[in-house]
Amino acid sequence: MVTGAGGGAVNPSDISSAAEEPGEAGPARRAVTLAVLLGMTYMYPAYLAGTLGVAIRLDLGLDSAALGLTISVFYAVSALSMSFGGRVADRMGARRALRLAAGVTGASLVGVAVSGGSWAGLLVSLAVGGVGSGLGGPIGALLIVRNVRLSRRPMAFGIERASLPASTLLASLALPLLATVMHWRLVFLVGTVAVVVLMALRVPDAPPPARAGGAGRPRAALTPLGPLLMITVAFFLCAAAANALSGFFVDYGVTVGLSQSAAGTALAVGSAVIIAVRLGLGLGRTRRHGRLTVAALMAVGACGFLLLASGDRVLGLIGMLVAGGAGWGWTGVIALVIAEAYPEGPGAASGLVQAGGSAGGIVGPLAVGAAAQYSSYSLGWGLAAMFVALASVLVFVNRAAWKETR
Repeated sequence: MVTGAGGGAVNPSDISSAAEEPGEAGPARRAVTLAVLLGMTYMYPAYLAGTLGVAIRLDLGLDSAALGLTISVFYAVSALSMSFGGRVADRMGARRALRLAAGVTGASLVGVAVSGGSWAGLLVSLAVGGVGSGLGGPIGALLIVRNVRLSRRPMAFGIERASLPASTLLASLALPLLATVMHWRLVFLVGTVAVVVLMALRVPDAPPPARAGGAGRPRAALTPLGPLLMITVAFFLCAAAANALSGFFVDYGVTVGLSQSAAGTALAVGSAVIIAVRLGLGLGRTRRHGRLTVAALMAVGACGFLLLASGDRVLGLIGMLVAGGAGWGWTGVIALVIAEAYPEGPGAASGLVQAGGSAGGIVGPLAVGAAAQYSSYSLGWGLAAMFVALASVLVFVNRAAWKETR
């Protein structure tokens, strides 16, 4: 049993009967595929801005703090629209919501290519991308909950959450593969290819689950709210650290003696490590010990940021892999827990937690960028380590609160 959005006990097999039918394997596969492609797409503007940060700073005459502010605009708009976007997805259905989110993200990428030659144009274009992120973030959970059977959801969420570091991976590869042969604004335009592919695919749009005791459209009431808010804060803290890592590692790598291409390639390897961790947790995740595993991984991730703070090139490379893999590889486990605890409003619940992550994306780049500009990257990575360590404590304490919702 899990606790539904209204606080009552809900049998998961009852709310997912359509996904349990043997003939539904096709829609389930399409749902996961679309969730992956969407996850890679809606975060691409921000990740690409971070990876191409050195070229952007040189072209527009920005310092590290201004670059951090630029990236933070994307996350600020995303944080403001994410919770609303989750409710929109629950009400519109996955098909229409996905088309809308992909279209807005595509407009952001084209906007950077057309008007990113000025700082104001870049800011406005990334703000549009933040709206696309707010609309697109909760749709993956909705697709999985309404189309994938319970027994396959751990892996489905692991795959879906692996799509986000896959976006970082593509952005990192864009630096050595594309930025050396074309202007950085044209690299954003190439990113619209993924949007076109996404909008051309067929979207399964299973109806919402029937409410116990009555028919009609499900409510997205987020009760009990306390445990969800605690996870939202933990997500905020870890996202602050993770987004600072993806946004500034290339710039940091140059300061410790790496070339831009080498630092970008290293960040791509780090993204591959995060993908591997999320897929591995999807294969081996157990419901009983999931949050304890998450808390332990966060603690290890904090140690990785401390290695980055050492300022040593080799330790920094190791620290980046540890900080990314352990500090940000657990999100599929939490996504599954939330979807099962709030089955009547998976989009709204996921949207609230991801809004915390987007808010963290504001604080992280600002904090690390300002620390690098006015003190050192060692201070910035030390702050990131503190964020992730505090999140670990919150998740550990949250275990008891989640048990009360079951």
